[in-house]
Amino acid sequence: WVGNDRARHSMTYTPDAGKATALLGNTDEAYNQTWHLPTDRNALTGKDFIGEVAEVFGVQPRYSVLGRGMVRVAGLFNRDARESVEMLYQLEEDYLFDSSKFERRFFAPTPYTEGIQKTAQRI
Repeated sequence: WVGNDRARHSMTYTPDAGKATALLGNTDEAYNQTWHLPTDRNALTGKDFIGEVAEVFGVQPRYSVLGRGMVRVAGLFNRDARESVEMLYQLEEDYLFDSSKFERRFFAPTPYTEGIQKTAQRI
């Protein structure tokens, strides 16, 4: 995990994001407004997310945390790691979205557990 495995992080299920983007782009009343794509309000920590994935695959959760210092070191050898340092704030502290406006107008987000299960079925 990169950052802080104890920080809660809003993540959006990719099929929800695609459907939501298409809906917003085709809804005239949505123009000139701020929208957060549908995101389960029960945001998981990195530790919880890894635990959920491990459970779906029937394995024990095993992982390491890559902190800011190690990301900087990795950046010496990898451009993607180097460019990600400025975005680490999203993974070091709680990073939460509120999609209630979207949910009231369009649809509810896929819960994390369901999204993880659906993703695992496609692998």
